[in-house]
Amino acid sequence: MTKRYSKEFKEKVVQYYHDHEGLGYLSVARVFDIPSDETVRTWIKKVEKEGSNAFDSKPRKSKIERKKQIKKNTKPISADKWEDPKTMAERIAFLEAENAYIKKLIQLREEGKK
Repeated sequence: MTKRYSKEFKEKVVQYYHDHEGLGYLSVARVFDIPSDETVRTWIKKVEKEGSNAFDSKPRKSKIERKKQIKKNTKPISADKWEDPKTMAERIAFLEAENAYIKKLIQLREEGKK
């Protein structure tokens, strides 16, 4: 399970990082007993991007709202993006041949291991 850190703790870690410029993310993570330096890096980048209120609580979107947002941002492929049938048939034939080649290669490797 993911460990949750308080807003105050995150701010303390970020402040410590800025006060001790020579230390890297890993060193700061070790000082505060944080398992991953990536966590520290994420917090620092978030403060750089959002400022001092980076860790303020923000209401989360419901699943339905997130799905609507995804649907809204997803655009269907227009007809001019499709290739003509002949080109598509050639591409399918090429991919099928490539697939058969890879399967044969795997089969030969397996036989060679025996």
